[in-house]
Amino acid sequence: MKEKFLILIAFILVCQPVIAQPMDKPTLVVVIAVDQLRRDRLHDDFPGGLGRLIRHGKVFAAARTNHANTSTCPGHAVMLTGVNPAKAGIPGNRYIDRQSWESRYCVDDDDTANRVFGAESNRSPKNLLVTTLGDWLKAANKNSRVFAVGGKDRSAIILGGHDADGVYWFDSSQGLFTSSRYYLDQLPGYIRDFNGSEPLQDGFLSRLPEYWEHAPGNLREDDFSGESDEFGRTSGHPIRRGALQEIADQVYHSPFVDTASLDLARLVVECESLGQRGSIDLLAVALSASDSIGHLYGPFSAESDDALKNVDLMLGKFLAFLDEAVGKGNYVVALSSDHGVAEIPEWSIENDRLQCPVASGRASQYILGAKMYWYLYRNFTFPFGNPASLVKNSAYSVNSSYARERGIEPNDVIVGIKVLLEDQLYVKRAWTLKDVMGDDSEVARLYRNSYVEGKGGDLFLQLEPSCFLTRKGASHGTPYDFDRDIPLIFYGKAIPPGVSGEMAHSVDIATTLADFLGIPAPAHVDGRLLMLR
Repeated sequence: MKEKFLILIAFILVCQPVIAQPMDKPTLVVVIAVDQLRRDRLHDDFPGGLGRLIRHGKVFAAARTNHANTSTCPGHAVMLTGVNPAKAGIPGNRYIDRQSWESRYCVDDDDTANRVFGAESNRSPKNLLVTTLGDWLKAANKNSRVFAVGGKDRSAIILGGHDADGVYWFDSSQGLFTSSRYYLDQLPGYIRDFNGSEPLQDGFLSRLPEYWEHAPGNLREDDFSGESDEFGRTSGHPIRRGALQEIADQVYHSPFVDTASLDLARLVVECESLGQRGSIDLLAVALSASDSIGHLYGPFSAESDDALKNVDLMLGKFLAFLDEAVGKGNYVVALSSDHGVAEIPEWSIENDRLQCPVASGRASQYILGAKMYWYLYRNFTFPFGNPASLVKNSAYSVNSSYARERGIEPNDVIVGIKVLLEDQLYVKRAWTLKDVMGDDSEVARLYRNSYVEGKGGDLFLQLEPSCFLTRKGASHGTPYDFDRDIPLIFYGKAIPPGVSGEMAHSVDIATTLADFLGIPAPAHVDGRLLMLR
């Protein structure tokens, strides 16, 4: 059923393709980030694009992230900056600004000049403190062009860098692909045509089915305990049911957001003549369905299995398109992920491998928050103070100004919270900044790579393996192997196929590609040079 959504015939005539001519070196770099993709979910018998990359590309079989906070924004930031989140200035998807004491989103922007088209929010890469591969490419050759497309704003914006020519993402609040005035004054005509003037009648949404039908899973039955029931737990999940806002949310939590992202990526290549103008161009594609679906159902569900099959199918068609439009020997691909994910504890229990000391594998973040705030009230803010003004629960950040104004020593608060957290059965350790900076363990090193001065909390919460603070579905964000193990594949011109056991990290991607393309990378990079030849 998904086959017909691969090529949107209505848009083929919008841009005239350029006949590919063989070049001496690659003219297009394609970076594909598949959100929440564990390395152990890939195998070489995929029939489509994933299988092609695995069989004919250079596979780094021991690849991992090199930081502890394994979430989307830092995971994408390291790929094309070549630095760990600590230098990139991106500690997480959200963080506490220690000066303003406000919760900030990693790609938000106070400047209304960078307003999102059709929305009330502002978006830009200004919180990213370093440059990216696309920025280096454009500095080396003013004719190079850089574009990013994705299912999430943060993924596309961070991959696009500071000097991108266009960055487009699916906005589930509007049900269309949009951008920000940071990049351009208005959306290009081909993006507006792709969205449609009436999205449900003449845009890409109009070509989607009413329901997402999928096969039973390879590993477990479709309806499994612990899965979210937000969009149903069995095949037949709604896609085009309800009003536009509801439909957009349904699409975001389905494989069709990846289908649309790759369709749009194809359109960008065609309409911008990427890889066809004699210079080296960059296209980053951030596929988000594995993450939105994985959070609902877990990585080994029928839904996640179908989402990955869709990536394989769509990617195969996209590569075939690049073979024709750019030339089979004229482009290179790097594929990786921002992070992995833990399997849902109910599946761990069934397979007798639950490591969490809590029998169900799940605890309540709300109960934990209530315990903490009651502790803070009794010990620090009684009778009239507000414990929520003293500590931000989400990041365990102590408001030092608020504390000192009331004669409270901030370190006493930090130590008290640490003791309370570590008293919970499901908490392995609550790391203070002093712990992180003074410990020589591997976990402490990973937390150091995630810490950003002025944006970090006062404690890093490390749960026991397999423990969740959610009622349903799966999660990530820990320094454990299941969250850090990711695929890393390079494919294309002058890259011989093979499997390398060399330790590799996602932070090595930009450094390696820059060397491969013969462009200089900044001296401050953390990434190592991987041997592709």
